Amino acid sequence: MYQVVHSKWEVIVNRERCKGCEICINACPQENLSLSKNVNSQGYHYVEFSEVGKKGECTGCKICWWVCPEYAILEVRRIEKTDNGS
Repeated sequence: MYQVVHSKWEVIVNRERCKGCEICINACPQENLSLSKNVNSQGYHYVEFSEVGKKGECTGCKICWWVCPEYAILEVRRIEKTDNGS
């Protein structure tokens, strides 16, 4: 019997704080971020995260978190899922 651990990353965005400046979108090396077609209560198109970007899966580099001037990127966190094999 064995265990396989799958690690993925997710980016948590505060949609209400985001002003859609696109700095994080342009900084993301995997292109996992994009502007939503929807708007927040302030009328801004906010950033959305996609697990698999145009260049691959999120690596958890946290560049988006570092560059956001509005502190709208709340967290970049690892999600682990364990599968049991036999």
